[in-house]
Amino acid sequence: MAVAVSSTSEPKQPKRPPEQMGLITSSAIGAVAVLAFLGLVLRGVPAAWEAIASAIGIKDQIVLMAVQFTAQLAAAIGLIYISSRFATGQKATGVRGGIFLMILAAFIAFFSAKGLYHASTQGFTFAGIIVMLFYVVILFLIVQLFRTGRFTEWSVTLDQAGWFDTHAHKRTQGLRVRRLTILGILLVAGSGVWTLMSHNYMPRNAKVRLPDNTEISNRMGDWVVGGTVLEPNPKTLSPEENRARPRVDGGVTLLPDLEYTVPIMLMAFTLWFAWRAVNYPTFGDFLIATEAEINKVSWAPRKSLIRDTIVVLTALFLMTLFLFFIDMFWGWLLSQSWIGVLPSPDEIPKPEKAEPVTYW
Repeated sequence: MAVAVSSTSEPKQPKRPPEQMGLITSSAIGAVAVLAFLGLVLRGVPAAWEAIASAIGIKDQIVLMAVQFTAQLAAAIGLIYISSRFATGQKATGVRGGIFLMILAAFIAFFSAKGLYHASTQGFTFAGIIVMLFYVVILFLIVQLFRTGRFTEWSVTLDQAGWFDTHAHKRTQGLRVRRLTILGILLVAGSGVWTLMSHNYMPRNAKVRLPDNTEISNRMGDWVVGGTVLEPNPKTLSPEENRARPRVDGGVTLLPDLEYTVPIMLMAFTLWFAWRAVNYPTFGDFLIATEAEINKVSWAPRKSLIRDTIVVLTALFLMTLFLFFIDMFWGWLLSQSWIGVLPSPDEIPKPEKAEPVTYW
């Protein structure tokens, strides 16, 4: 009697998923297309409009900026529409997540390689070796991301989580709480962006007067790769011209006017993040359940709410007065000469009057 015996040794599974190379290739092509799209909107349209405006003779800055912004917005909407038409009917295979990871990995690898080269030119000191090892580890992890198949796993996970999808999760439920959550995220991010702008944390462009009396942008407020920073020469430039500070010569401008483009990009990213966060299935269900529980709460009537508010404000006002008088009393007592814990008002030095700056 013949008996079929199955082999106990199973074939080894390949370390790399079968679709790994295909997904990497598709993500790389998509990343190039996205970067080309951004380059067209951020650099191509402004350059074309600048040439057209120069030929026509338009010099009004408000008109120039308004038309340029309109053209950029129209180009962005048109390209997004065309790309969405091409993607209609295609299954989510992790390409969108792969494009995001590919661009992120490319930027990290670029700046890590640049930092490694810069650290190697500064000499092999102890601190320099530590910095170089840090950049080498980052580049090694990026290589491992593609070699071990984690790139495919993370790309598919990002797509399945819906971070790059416009679909709304249970769009008719929990609307109030979800809208308030979006508003809260926007307020937090908006306060940070406002702080960056109001405290001048973003680099700015300025006008540079060259020896031939022509004025150009010093490009210190642009994101320039490969440019050379030229310091003004005090021997050839007058003090008025030196106020322009250094300028960047040559190189490729990746992002112009960081003072404006960075806040716009941060708010656009925050808006998209807030929208996707409230539509993330797990978090969205939590917000829906939160609104359902809030609807079960019995709210106090208007008269009771007004009465309790008056009681709280009155108690707060009395407590503020009490603390104020206590602080004034102890400050007066401890500043007396026979105690000497705090300096008296006569012993506090008066601030010196600042002189105006008359030089640069």
